[in-house]
Amino acid sequence: MMMHTTNRIQLGVLGADDSLAIIQEVAKTYEELELIPIVYWEEDEIPDRIAPYLSRAQMWLFSGQVPYSIARQQLQVDRPMFYTRHSGEGLYKALLYWVHERGLKVSDISFDTLSPDVVAAFLADVGISSTVHLKHYNGVIRSEELVNYHKSLWEEGVTRASITCLRSAHLQLEKLGLPTMHLTPTHSEVRQVLENIIQTHELLQSRDAQVVVQLIGMNPDQIATLATDCDATVQRYARYVHGSTQKVSASQWMVYATRGAIEEITHNFSRRPTLPFLADIEAQITVGIGIGTTVLAAEERAHFALNEASTLGLGQWVCVLENNQVISPLSSGEETLSYPLSHGDYEDLSHAISLSALTLTKLASVLDKRGSTRLTAHELAKHLHILPRSARRILLTLEAHGLATVVGEETPYQRGRPRKIYDIRL
Repeated sequence: MMMHTTNRIQLGVLGADDSLAIIQEVAKTYEELELIPIVYWEEDEIPDRIAPYLSRAQMWLFSGQVPYSIARQQLQVDRPMFYTRHSGEGLYKALLYWVHERGLKVSDISFDTLSPDVVAAFLADVGISSTVHLKHYNGVIRSEELVNYHKSLWEEGVTRASITCLRSAHLQLEKLGLPTMHLTPTHSEVRQVLENIIQTHELLQSRDAQVVVQLIGMNPDQIATLATDCDATVQRYARYVHGSTQKVSASQWMVYATRGAIEEITHNFSRRPTLPFLADIEAQITVGIGIGTTVLAAEERAHFALNEASTLGLGQWVCVLENNQVISPLSSGEETLSYPLSHGDYEDLSHAISLSALTLTKLASVLDKRGSTRLTAHELAKHLHILPRSARRILLTLEAHGLATVVGEETPYQRGRPRKIYDIRL
Protein backbone atom coordinates (compact mmCIF):
# COMPACT_ATOMS: atom_id res chain seq x y z
CA MET A 1 0.00 0.00 0.00
CA MET A 2 1.30 3.44 -0.91
CA MET A 3 2.14 5.59 2.08
CA HIS A 4 0.77 9.14 2.09
CA THR A 5 3.18 11.75 3.39
CA THR A 6 3.02 15.49 3.62
CA ASN A 7 6.76 15.93 3.29
CA ARG A 8 7.98 14.36 0.07
CA ILE A 9 11.50 12.96 -0.16
CA GLN A 10 13.75 15.21 -2.21
CA LEU A 11 15.46 12.58 -4.39
CA GLY A 12 18.37 13.67 -6.54
CA VAL A 13 18.46 11.46 -9.64
CA LEU A 14 21.50 11.61 -11.88
CA GLY A 15 21.53 9.58 -15.05
CA ALA A 16 21.99 9.29 -18.77
CA ASP A 17 19.09 10.67 -20.78
CA ASP A 18 17.36 7.37 -21.61
CA SER A 19 17.82 5.84 -18.15
CA LEU A 20 16.67 9.05 -16.47
CA ALA A 21 13.47 9.02 -18.53
CA ILE A 22 12.65 5.49 -17.33
CA ILE A 23 13.32 6.40 -13.68
CA GLN A 24 11.10 9.49 -13.97
CA GLU A 25 8.30 7.44 -15.53
CA VAL A 26 8.35 4.82 -12.76
CA ALA A 27 8.73 7.43 -10.00
CA LYS A 28 5.41 9.04 -11.00
CA THR A 29 3.62 6.23 -9.13
CA TYR A 30 5.39 7.10 -5.85
CA GLU A 31 3.83 10.18 -4.30
CA GLU A 32 6.38 10.05 -1.47
CA LEU A 33 9.07 11.17 -3.93
CA GLU A 34 9.90 14.52 -5.46
CA LEU A 35 12.60 14.04 -8.06
CA ILE A 36 15.46 16.40 -8.79
CA PRO A 37 16.40 15.09 -12.27
CA ILE A 38 19.95 15.72 -13.48
CA VAL A 39 21.11 14.48 -16.88
CA TYR A 40 24.74 13.94 -17.85
CA TRP A 41 26.44 12.99 -21.12
CA GLU A 42 30.08 12.48 -20.15
CA GLU A 43 31.35 11.03 -16.88
CA ASP A 44 33.72 13.98 -16.33
CA GLU A 45 30.67 16.25 -15.94
CA ILE A 46 29.21 14.37 -12.98
CA PRO A 47 30.78 16.22 -9.99
CA ASP A 48 29.86 19.64 -11.42
CA ARG A 49 26.34 18.47 -12.29
CA ILE A 50 25.68 17.20 -8.77
CA ALA A 51 27.36 19.94 -6.72
CA PRO A 52 24.56 22.57 -6.91
CA TYR A 53 22.03 20.10 -5.47
CA LEU A 54 24.04 18.55 -2.62
CA SER A 55 22.35 20.57 0.10
CA ARG A 56 18.85 20.16 -1.36
CA ALA A 57 18.66 16.42 -2.05
CA GLN A 58 17.84 14.15 0.91
CA MET A 59 18.74 10.96 -0.96
CA TRP A 60 20.53 10.17 -4.22
CA LEU A 61 19.86 7.70 -7.02
CA PHE A 62 22.27 7.10 -9.90
CA SER A 63 21.48 5.31 -13.14
CA GLY A 64 24.35 2.87 -12.83
CA GLN A 65 27.54 1.76 -11.15
CA VAL A 66 29.88 4.27 -12.84
CA PRO A 67 28.13 7.57 -11.92
CA TYR A 68 27.51 6.20 -8.41
CA SER A 69 31.20 5.33 -7.96
CA ILE A 70 32.34 8.71 -9.30
CA ALA A 71 30.09 10.53 -6.82
CA ARG A 72 31.36 8.38 -3.93
CA GLN A 73 35.00 8.96 -4.83
CA GLN A 74 34.96 12.64 -5.75
CA LEU A 75 32.27 14.21 -3.58
CA GLN A 76 31.52 14.34 0.14
CA VAL A 77 27.87 13.30 -0.13
CA ASP A 78 26.29 13.24 3.33
CA ARG A 79 23.15 11.49 2.13
CA PRO A 80 22.32 7.84 1.41
CA MET A 81 23.25 6.94 -2.17
CA PHE A 82 21.81 4.21 -4.38
CA TYR A 83 22.10 3.08 -7.99
CA THR A 84 20.03 0.95 -10.33
CA ARG A 85 21.43 -2.55 -10.65
CA HIS A 86 21.10 -4.70 -13.75
CA SER A 87 19.45 -8.08 -13.31
CA GLY A 88 18.78 -10.85 -15.80
CA GLU A 89 15.51 -9.17 -16.73
CA GLY A 90 17.21 -6.42 -18.71
CA LEU A 91 19.34 -8.99 -20.51
CA TYR A 92 16.24 -10.84 -21.71
CA LYS A 93 15.00 -7.63 -23.33
CA ALA A 94 18.32 -6.78 -25.00
CA LEU A 95 19.06 -10.29 -26.26
CA LEU A 96 15.54 -10.77 -27.60
CA TYR A 97 16.06 -7.65 -29.70
CA TRP A 98 19.32 -8.91 -31.22
CA VAL A 99 17.95 -12.40 -31.81
CA HIS A 100 14.86 -11.01 -33.53
CA GLU A 101 16.61 -8.30 -35.55
CA ARG A 102 19.89 -10.02 -36.46
CA GLY A 103 19.48 -13.68 -35.51
CA LEU A 104 22.51 -13.46 -33.20
CA LYS A 105 23.73 -15.90 -30.57
CA VAL A 106 25.09 -14.96 -27.13
CA SER A 107 28.64 -15.64 -28.37
CA ASP A 108 28.10 -13.08 -31.17
CA ILE A 109 27.64 -10.25 -28.66
CA SER A 110 30.08 -8.45 -26.35
CA PHE A 111 28.90 -7.19 -22.94
CA ASP A 112 30.31 -4.90 -20.27
CA THR A 113 29.81 -3.95 -16.62
CA LEU A 114 27.41 -6.79 -15.77
CA SER A 115 28.29 -9.04 -12.86
CA PRO A 116 29.56 -12.43 -14.09
CA ASP A 117 27.24 -14.25 -11.69
CA VAL A 118 24.21 -12.35 -13.08
CA VAL A 119 25.15 -13.40 -16.63
CA ALA A 120 25.85 -16.99 -15.54
CA ALA A 121 22.52 -17.21 -13.72
CA PHE A 122 20.70 -15.79 -16.75
CA LEU A 123 22.24 -18.37 -19.10
CA ALA A 124 21.52 -21.18 -16.65
CA ASP A 125 17.88 -20.08 -16.39
CA VAL A 126 17.35 -20.35 -20.14
CA GLY A 127 19.52 -23.44 -20.54
CA ILE A 128 22.20 -21.87 -22.74
CA SER A 129 25.83 -22.96 -22.67
CA SER A 130 27.90 -20.38 -24.50
CA THR A 131 31.11 -18.40 -24.60
CA VAL A 132 30.51 -14.98 -23.04
CA HIS A 133 32.51 -11.90 -24.04
CA LEU A 134 32.18 -9.77 -20.90
CA LYS A 135 34.29 -6.90 -19.58
CA HIS A 136 33.48 -6.71 -15.89
CA TYR A 137 35.03 -4.08 -13.61
CA ASN A 138 34.49 -2.53 -10.20
CA GLY A 139 33.90 1.15 -9.60
CA VAL A 140 34.81 3.65 -12.32
CA ILE A 141 35.90 3.10 -15.92
CA ARG A 142 36.40 5.52 -18.81
CA SER A 143 34.02 5.16 -21.73
CA GLU A 144 36.98 4.98 -24.14
CA GLU A 145 38.11 1.74 -22.51
CA LEU A 146 34.72 0.13 -23.07
CA VAL A 147 34.56 1.43 -26.64
CA ASN A 148 37.99 -0.05 -27.42
CA TYR A 149 36.95 -3.38 -25.89
CA HIS A 150 33.79 -3.72 -28.00
CA LYS A 151 35.42 -2.23 -31.12
CA SER A 152 38.40 -4.60 -31.09
CA LEU A 153 36.20 -7.70 -30.78
CA TRP A 154 33.99 -6.45 -33.61
CA GLU A 155 36.94 -5.61 -35.89
CA GLU A 156 38.48 -9.03 -35.26
CA GLY A 157 35.25 -10.69 -36.33
CA VAL A 158 34.76 -12.28 -32.91
CA THR A 159 31.47 -10.45 -32.30
CA ARG A 160 28.75 -8.89 -34.44
CA ALA A 161 27.12 -6.54 -31.89
CA SER A 162 27.54 -5.13 -28.39
CA ILE A 163 25.47 -4.42 -25.29
CA THR A 164 26.89 -1.71 -23.02
CA CYS A 165 25.72 -0.37 -19.68
CA LEU A 166 27.35 3.04 -20.22
CA ARG A 167 25.43 5.54 -22.35
CA SER A 168 28.54 7.56 -23.29
CA ALA A 169 30.18 4.38 -24.64
CA HIS A 170 26.97 3.53 -26.50
CA LEU A 171 26.89 6.91 -28.26
CA GLN A 172 30.56 6.61 -29.29
CA LEU A 173 30.01 3.09 -30.65
CA GLU A 174 27.03 4.35 -32.66
CA LYS A 175 29.17 7.12 -34.17
CA LEU A 176 31.67 4.46 -35.24
CA GLY A 177 28.89 2.58 -36.99
CA LEU A 178 29.01 -0.48 -34.73
CA PRO A 179 25.77 -2.36 -33.94
CA THR A 180 25.20 -1.58 -30.27
CA MET A 181 22.55 -1.26 -27.58
CA HIS A 182 22.47 0.60 -24.27
CA LEU A 183 21.19 -1.61 -21.44
CA THR A 184 18.81 0.61 -19.49
CA PRO A 185 17.19 -0.33 -16.16
CA THR A 186 13.84 -2.10 -16.38
CA HIS A 187 10.73 -0.79 -14.65
CA SER A 188 10.90 -3.51 -11.99
CA GLU A 189 14.60 -2.78 -11.30
CA VAL A 190 13.75 0.89 -10.81
CA ARG A 191 10.77 0.06 -8.58
CA GLN A 192 12.96 -2.14 -6.40
CA VAL A 193 15.53 0.59 -5.76
CA LEU A 194 12.88 3.31 -5.25
CA GLU A 195 11.14 1.20 -2.60
CA ASN A 196 14.54 0.63 -0.99
CA ILE A 197 15.12 4.40 -0.94
CA ILE A 198 11.74 5.09 0.67
CA GLN A 199 12.34 2.40 3.30
CA THR A 200 15.80 3.79 4.07
CA HIS A 201 14.41 7.30 4.48
CA GLU A 202 11.72 6.05 6.86
CA LEU A 203 14.13 4.16 9.10
CA LEU A 204 16.59 7.07 9.24
CA GLN A 205 13.77 9.44 10.15
CA SER A 206 12.59 7.11 12.91
CA ARG A 207 15.69 8.00 14.93
CA ASP A 208 17.47 10.66 12.97
CA ALA A 209 19.93 11.41 15.78
CA GLN A 210 21.50 7.97 15.33
CA VAL A 211 22.44 6.71 11.87
CA VAL A 212 23.76 3.14 11.69
CA VAL A 213 25.69 1.99 8.64
CA GLN A 214 27.13 -1.47 8.17
CA LEU A 215 29.70 -2.38 5.54
CA ILE A 216 29.91 -6.06 4.70
CA GLY A 217 32.93 -7.22 2.74
CA MET A 218 33.28 -10.64 1.15
CA ASN A 219 36.45 -12.65 0.71
CA PRO A 220 37.66 -11.59 -2.80
CA ASP A 221 38.82 -15.14 -3.48
CA GLN A 222 35.23 -16.35 -3.15
CA ILE A 223 33.52 -13.81 -5.43
CA ALA A 224 33.15 -16.25 -8.32
CA THR A 225 31.52 -18.97 -6.21
CA LEU A 226 29.71 -17.12 -3.42
CA ALA A 227 28.70 -13.72 -4.82
CA THR A 228 25.10 -14.68 -5.64
CA ASP A 229 24.56 -16.48 -2.32
CA CYS A 230 26.16 -13.62 -0.41
CA ASP A 231 24.02 -11.03 -2.18
CA ALA A 232 20.84 -12.92 -1.30
CA THR A 233 21.97 -13.43 2.30
CA VAL A 234 22.85 -9.75 2.80
CA GLN A 235 19.42 -8.76 1.48
CA ARG A 236 17.81 -11.24 3.87
CA TYR A 237 19.91 -9.85 6.72
CA ALA A 238 18.81 -6.29 5.84
CA ARG A 239 15.17 -7.38 5.97
CA TYR A 240 15.78 -9.12 9.30
CA VAL A 241 17.05 -5.89 10.89
CA HIS A 242 14.28 -3.89 9.16
CA GLY A 243 16.92 -2.08 7.16
CA SER A 244 17.88 -1.62 3.53
CA THR A 245 20.92 -2.53 1.49
CA GLN A 246 22.94 -1.19 -1.41
CA LYS A 247 25.69 -3.11 -3.20
CA VAL A 248 28.80 -0.92 -3.22
CA SER A 249 31.03 -3.16 -5.35
CA ALA A 250 31.32 -6.77 -6.46
CA SER A 251 32.42 -7.79 -2.98
CA GLN A 252 30.99 -5.12 -0.67
CA TRP A 253 27.52 -4.18 0.57
CA MET A 254 26.20 -1.28 2.65
CA VAL A 255 23.30 -1.80 5.06
CA TYR A 256 21.32 1.04 6.65
CA ALA A 257 19.48 0.13 9.85
CA THR A 258 18.23 1.57 13.13
CA ARG A 259 20.50 1.54 16.13
CA GLY A 260 18.01 -0.49 18.15
CA ALA A 261 17.93 -3.39 15.70
CA ILE A 262 21.73 -3.73 15.51
CA GLU A 263 22.11 -3.14 19.24
CA GLU A 264 19.74 -6.02 19.91
CA ILE A 265 21.30 -8.66 17.64
CA THR A 266 24.85 -7.77 18.79
CA HIS A 267 23.95 -7.66 22.51
CA ASN A 268 24.76 -3.96 22.83
CA PHE A 269 27.61 -4.14 20.31
CA SER A 270 29.47 -6.79 22.28
CA ARG A 271 29.31 -9.93 20.10
CA ARG A 272 28.69 -11.18 16.59
CA PRO A 273 25.06 -12.05 15.88
CA THR A 274 24.23 -15.74 15.74
CA LEU A 275 21.73 -15.93 12.90
CA PRO A 276 21.24 -19.31 11.19
CA PHE A 277 20.93 -17.83 7.70
CA LEU A 278 24.38 -16.20 8.05
CA ALA A 279 26.04 -19.55 8.76
CA ASP A 280 26.94 -20.32 5.14
CA ILE A 281 28.81 -17.05 4.55
CA GLU A 282 29.92 -15.81 7.98
CA ALA A 283 33.38 -17.35 7.63
CA GLN A 284 33.87 -15.53 4.31
CA ILE A 285 32.86 -12.00 5.31
CA THR A 286 34.10 -9.14 7.46
CA VAL A 287 31.75 -6.52 8.88
CA GLY A 288 32.24 -2.92 9.97
CA ILE A 289 29.55 -1.05 11.89
CA GLY A 290 29.53 2.74 12.12
CA ILE A 291 27.21 4.95 14.15
CA GLY A 292 26.89 8.70 13.79
CA THR A 293 24.60 11.69 13.80
CA THR A 294 24.95 11.98 10.01
CA VAL A 295 25.15 9.43 7.21
CA LEU A 296 28.65 10.60 6.27
CA ALA A 297 29.95 10.27 9.84
CA ALA A 298 28.43 6.81 10.18
CA GLU A 299 29.88 5.71 6.83
CA GLU A 300 33.35 6.98 7.73
CA ARG A 301 33.24 5.04 10.99
CA ALA A 302 31.94 1.96 9.17
CA HIS A 303 34.86 2.16 6.71
CA PHE A 304 37.36 2.32 9.58
CA ALA A 305 35.59 -0.57 11.31
CA LEU A 306 35.66 -2.69 8.15
CA ASN A 307 39.38 -2.04 7.67
CA GLU A 308 40.01 -3.07 11.27
CA ALA A 309 37.88 -6.20 10.83
CA SER A 310 39.83 -7.05 7.67
CA THR A 311 43.15 -6.88 9.53
CA LEU A 312 41.76 -9.31 12.11
CA GLY A 313 40.70 -11.80 9.44
CA LEU A 314 37.62 -13.29 7.87
CA GLY A 315 34.58 -13.74 10.08
CA GLN A 316 35.32 -10.71 12.27
CA TRP A 317 32.99 -7.80 13.13
CA VAL A 318 34.18 -4.40 14.42
CA CYS A 319 32.06 -1.44 15.57
CA VAL A 320 32.80 2.28 15.97
CA LEU A 321 30.27 4.01 18.22
CA GLU A 322 29.07 7.61 17.90
CA ASN A 323 31.57 8.66 20.60
CA ASN A 324 34.42 7.28 18.43
CA GLN A 325 34.99 4.32 20.71
CA VAL A 326 36.11 1.25 18.76
CA ILE A 327 34.92 -2.21 19.84
CA SER A 328 37.17 -4.78 18.24
CA PRO A 329 36.23 -7.48 17.56
CA LEU A 330 32.62 -8.19 18.52
CA SER A 331 33.00 -11.43 20.45
CA SER A 332 31.64 -13.17 23.50
CA GLY A 333 35.17 -13.92 24.66
CA GLU A 334 37.67 -11.94 26.71
CA GLU A 335 39.57 -10.86 23.60
CA THR A 336 37.26 -7.93 22.80
CA LEU A 337 39.09 -4.61 23.07
CA SER A 338 37.65 -1.12 23.38
CA TYR A 339 39.81 1.85 22.40
CA PRO A 340 39.33 5.42 21.09
CA LEU A 341 39.32 6.04 17.36
CA SER A 342 41.30 9.22 17.96
CA HIS A 343 44.85 8.56 19.09
CA GLY A 344 46.26 12.08 19.19
CA ASP A 345 47.83 11.43 22.60
CA TYR A 346 50.33 9.11 20.93
CA GLU A 347 51.06 10.98 17.68
CA ASP A 348 54.30 12.53 18.97
CA LEU A 349 55.48 9.24 20.45
CA SER A 350 54.63 7.47 17.20
CA HIS A 351 56.93 9.81 15.29
CA ALA A 352 59.75 9.09 17.74
CA ILE A 353 59.52 5.29 17.49
CA SER A 354 58.59 2.96 14.65
CA LEU A 355 55.12 2.11 15.95
CA SER A 356 51.87 3.63 14.73
CA ALA A 357 49.73 5.81 16.99
CA LEU A 358 46.91 3.30 16.48
CA THR A 359 49.08 0.44 17.77
CA LEU A 360 50.08 2.51 20.81
CA THR A 361 46.43 3.40 21.47
CA LYS A 362 45.45 -0.27 21.32
CA LEU A 363 48.33 -1.18 23.61
CA ALA A 364 47.24 1.42 26.17
CA SER A 365 43.71 -0.01 26.04
CA VAL A 366 45.04 -3.52 26.61
CA LEU A 367 46.92 -2.38 29.72
CA ASP A 368 43.86 -0.51 30.95
CA LYS A 369 41.64 -3.53 30.41
CA ARG A 370 44.06 -5.81 32.26
CA GLY A 371 44.52 -3.34 35.09
CA SER A 372 48.26 -3.93 34.91
CA THR A 373 51.25 -2.58 33.05
CA ARG A 374 52.81 -6.04 32.86
CA LEU A 375 52.28 -8.66 30.17
CA THR A 376 54.03 -11.15 27.89
CA ALA A 377 54.28 -11.15 24.11
CA HIS A 378 51.87 -14.11 24.05
CA GLU A 379 49.27 -12.17 26.05
CA LEU A 380 49.68 -9.07 23.89
CA ALA A 381 49.28 -11.15 20.73
CA LYS A 382 46.05 -12.62 22.05
CA HIS A 383 44.58 -9.21 22.89
CA LEU A 384 45.61 -7.58 19.59
CA HIS A 385 44.81 -10.64 17.43
CA ILE A 386 48.28 -10.69 15.95
CA LEU A 387 51.05 -13.28 15.70
CA PRO A 388 53.33 -13.71 18.74
CA ARG A 389 56.34 -12.64 16.67
CA SER A 390 54.56 -9.37 15.80
CA ALA A 391 53.83 -8.80 19.49
CA ARG A 392 57.48 -9.48 20.34
CA ARG A 393 58.53 -6.89 17.74
CA ILE A 394 56.29 -4.30 19.42
CA LEU A 395 57.71 -5.06 22.86
CA LEU A 396 61.31 -5.06 21.63
CA THR A 397 60.73 -1.67 19.98
CA LEU A 398 59.33 -0.29 23.22
CA GLU A 399 62.26 -1.78 25.15
CA ALA A 400 64.77 -0.21 22.75
CA HIS A 401 63.25 3.21 23.47
CA GLY A 402 63.11 2.76 27.22
CA LEU A 403 59.33 2.29 27.31
CA ALA A 404 59.37 -1.38 28.34
CA THR A 405 61.53 -3.34 30.76
CA VAL A 406 61.87 -7.10 31.26
CA VAL A 407 60.91 -7.72 34.89
CA GLY A 408 60.67 -11.50 34.97
CA GLU A 409 59.82 -14.71 33.18
CA GLU A 410 56.74 -16.87 32.99
CA THR A 411 57.06 -20.61 32.53
CA PRO A 412 54.42 -21.91 30.08
CA TYR A 413 52.25 -24.88 31.00
CA GLN A 414 53.69 -26.93 28.16
CA ARG A 415 57.33 -27.39 27.36
CA GLY A 416 58.99 -24.38 25.84
CA ARG A 417 61.12 -21.38 26.50
CA PRO A 418 60.11 -19.16 29.42
CA ARG A 419 58.12 -16.10 28.34
CA LYS A 420 59.53 -12.71 29.21
CA ILE A 421 57.29 -10.47 31.28
CA TYR A 422 57.49 -6.82 30.28
CA ASP A 423 56.56 -3.78 32.32
CA ILE A 424 55.34 -1.06 29.97
CA ARG A 425 55.40 2.68 30.67
CA LEU A 426 53.81 4.72 27.90
